[in-house]
Amino acid sequence: TGKGPQFSIDALKRGCLSPDTLALKKNAVVMFTKNDPAGRYVNGTLGLVEDFDPETGSPVVRARRGKRIVAEPVTWKIEENGKERASVTQIPLRLAWAITVHKSQGMSLDAAVIDLSRAFEYGQGYVALSRLRSLAGLHLLGLNDRALQVAPTAIEKDAEFRSASEDASKALNSLDPKELDRRQQEFLEECGANALDTSTKSYDVATLRQSHGKAYAPWTDGEEQELRRLHHVGESVTVIAEILGRKPGAIRSRLKKLALLS
Repeated sequence: TGKGPQFSIDALKRGCLSPDTLALKKNAVVMFTKNDPAGRYVNGTLGLVEDFDPETGSPVVRARRGKRIVAEPVTWKIEENGKERASVTQIPLRLAWAITVHKSQGMSLDAAVIDLSRAFEYGQGYVALSRLRSLAGLHLLGLNDRALQVAPTAIEKDAEFRSASEDASKALNSLDPKELDRRQQEFLEECGANALDTSTKSYDVATLRQSHGKAYAPWTDGEEQELRRLHHVGESVTVIAEILGRKPGAIRSRLKKLALLS
């Protein structure tokens, strides 16, 4: 059911993925189309219709992980200035025998059989594969060259952002801790944040940098390359920390981020 201007209702229906008329029977393969605030399911949770609630008629779904869920109607809304402009109410399910890559965006799937042999747009492979919670649920039928290619414009923008980030890192690294804290405080105030007492942090950072010259400083591409090299030749975390002027914990954290340490 829907309330509000028809064009708004139509927009909601296009976005919610649950069809106007939902015809289900026992053992139908279904997929939830909305995140549950109570955490029982998320957009993309798969399951089988096990039964129907005798009082409400709502489908009872057995999720792939074993949880039994009564799929009750939920509401999608469009709000403006805190007021509801339009809404659509439907059971958050759809049949899950198949779905296009485009329509799967935003979902988290336990398992999927994916065919990328006819992918025609940049990024389709990424969108499809990143829907899965783990590789254990992936069944890949086919793959073409386009599926995993990155759009040239995205590569260009990435280079621009990396260059700008490098420039910003150099500028920040040239500041003394007090000036850095002052600028951070100004930024927070411009964003509407409450005033913060940063005197303790300034002292701590300054003290740390007496023994670890790069403590809390942004990482540069050159430092990451050196970190990879040192790790590759077998240097210990302690030795790497001394060479790079950082704390051992920061080295471990960066190694994990670079997928070099589990």
